[in-house]
Amino acid sequence: MEEIFDVYTRDGKKIGTAPKSKCHSENPLFYHKPVWIWIINSKGEILIQKRAKTKKNFPSLWDMPSAGHVVSGETCKEGAIRETFEELGVETKEGDYEYIGEYIYDFAWELAQIYFLRLDYEIEKFKISTEEVEKIKWLNYDDFIDVFYSEEFVPLDKEYKDMICRILKEKLNKLS
Repeated sequence: MEEIFDVYTRDGKKIGTAPKSKCHSENPLFYHKPVWIWIINSKGEILIQKRAKTKKNFPSLWDMPSAGHVVSGETCKEGAIRETFEELGVETKEGDYEYIGEYIYDFAWELAQIYFLRLDYEIEKFKISTEEVEKIKWLNYDDFIDVFYSEEFVPLDKEYKDMICRILKEKLNKLS
């Protein structure tokens, strides 16, 4: 059965629901909300995932460690918890997530809800979904920057990338 998403105006006013296929059509004329979750550990490393080869969009490219759509009736934090568990096999709770803000991604008609999560997991402890994720790895900030701005990472707006780098740098500086 196809997922149903709540849909919104560009300024965030809920206007109804629609199936995922309509939300992902070329010009749906309304927005939906994904959650984009960035994860760091106490060693000052940033987690990234390589998308599965079988993914429809951007197969085998590096991406943020956890992301997905919020389904109708679900809060954004509930969506973040579900996506983190589905993709990485990690159980979390609402209080583990820090809301960073919203990024309006007009190209995909998305009002992305950005969250920060701190996890101290060794790679072997994650139970990745091979349907979603090929592999994951922790990177120090400089190595992350090299991959993040490369052709190996899913395409994202430079404005968004610059914002994420600034936020991650602030988070990592608080650890030292």
